Amino acid sequence: MGKKKNKNKLSGAVKTAAKTDKKLANKLKKELANLGEEDIAKVIAEIEREEAKRAAASEKTLTGPPSSRAYATLTPHPTSNELIMFGGEFHNGQRTEVYNELLFYNPANGSWRQVKAPGAPPPRSAHQAIATSANKGELWIFGGEFTSPTETQFYHYKDLWCFSLTEKKWEKVVAPNGPSPRSGHRMVLLGRKLFTFGGYCDDGRECRYFDDLYTFCLDTRQWEKLTPSGRGPCARSACVMLPIGNDSLVIDGGFSRVREGRAERTQNHMDMFKLSCKGQAWSWRALTGAKTSLAGRAAAVNAPSNRGYVFGGICDFIENEEELTGVMSDDLSMLDLEKCRWHAVTLRSEQTAPSAQTSAATAEATATENSDAKEIEPSEEAVTVVTDEVFTMKLGGAPVHTESDTVVTVGQRQEKNGPSARMSAMLAVQRSVLYVYGGVLEKDEKQFYLGDMYSLDLHKLNEWQTLIEQQPLPDWLGSDIEEYSTSGSESETDDSEDSGEE
Repeated sequence: MGKKKNKNKLSGAVKTAAKTDKKLANKLKKELANLGEEDIAKVIAEIEREEAKRAAASEKTLTGPPSSRAYATLTPHPTSNELIMFGGEFHNGQRTEVYNELLFYNPANGSWRQVKAPGAPPPRSAHQAIATSANKGELWIFGGEFTSPTETQFYHYKDLWCFSLTEKKWEKVVAPNGPSPRSGHRMVLLGRKLFTFGGYCDDGRECRYFDDLYTFCLDTRQWEKLTPSGRGPCARSACVMLPIGNDSLVIDGGFSRVREGRAERTQNHMDMFKLSCKGQAWSWRALTGAKTSLAGRAAAVNAPSNRGYVFGGICDFIENEEELTGVMSDDLSMLDLEKCRWHAVTLRSEQTAPSAQTSAATAEATATENSDAKEIEPSEEAVTVVTDEVFTMKLGGAPVHTESDTVVTVGQRQEKNGPSARMSAMLAVQRSVLYVYGGVLEKDEKQFYLGDMYSLDLHKLNEWQTLIEQQPLPDWLGSDIEEYSTSGSESETDDSEDSGEE
């Protein structure tokens, strides 16, 4: 009788991989013991258990503003004039602190209140949040990442949470077939569905970027992976993703890392795509003529009158094989969501009286109308007058342009006030007012997390109002940003990228 084959016998390659994983796990345990850290998965599980023990919601008014942070979410309250902040992180060069605070800001009196509710999610950054008025107000949160204090360990979430704004209670929504763990992704609401795209996951050995697209139906509470026709955006995090009505969205820019052999390079994506639905079929379309903003790891937000806004951001440029330069922005850009066309926004406080030559150029430029982004050339629309029944504002040309482009702004540009250059700031629009909170400032090869806050009336576009002043920058306890930037969050992204890669 011949020998029976063992169907459960493992191949040599699988055994080798298992041994390697075991060695790495043992090595990590020793490192964590030396650092006084526990395994990150155990830490998160314990936090969830402790949050679930909370019997009832409690609320307190803060005596001052929240701490400095980036990669949090700032979401307009769906039924009242408030902003909702959740999560985020702070890093001082040596240690990282990640938050799960749920904070409410009242613009009328400038007060902050913290709500601690039963069953809260564990701390995270570079996640996404959406608020809807259904069921008297809900806040939905998906994904993100948790970083251990020494940044030795990283944990990416794939969980989905719902917070009832009236009952003040968290619910962890368990639904199969959803996206894999990630941060630096983007999420928008179209009708009664959440759309999530992209992001990345870094397990310490491999960093993967995603180009998948999922929907979550708020009525059936089911995930579905979409496979639209046409060529869509490649894998990335920290892109700009904005809804257009209830049946389409636009994706612009983003960030990823590309491995070439043993080397790795950064890639700033400067393309734009539109996702549309006809009947039951979804399809991608590349907008080849649309000029992109400095969208790499920038913060974007929707506004009334079919517009989106981006503030700040950073793009990485390779100086040579060993040097990488990041260029930060303090520009405010507007995306016309009907034409999918970017415009630089110049505030009235930054202008002087226009010269006769500028006025002539303005009149000539505003006489031309373009209907599709792919038909637009940068030099054809130097200044655009955008108007609705409420207000009129004048916008410069595309914010990113070549030396051959002609960009005319209204008057001479004056010194800016308001928020300084930064990446991964939190943005929200509530009742036609744009708010900017925190973010990350790169200075002298160091990264500082900010805690300032500003507002801008989008009807008047006069000047930024300072709501919270930035305190003197704290001491940076790390050596430089190189070590941090290879392992920390990437948002704006979001990220994120990110995070950012928020």
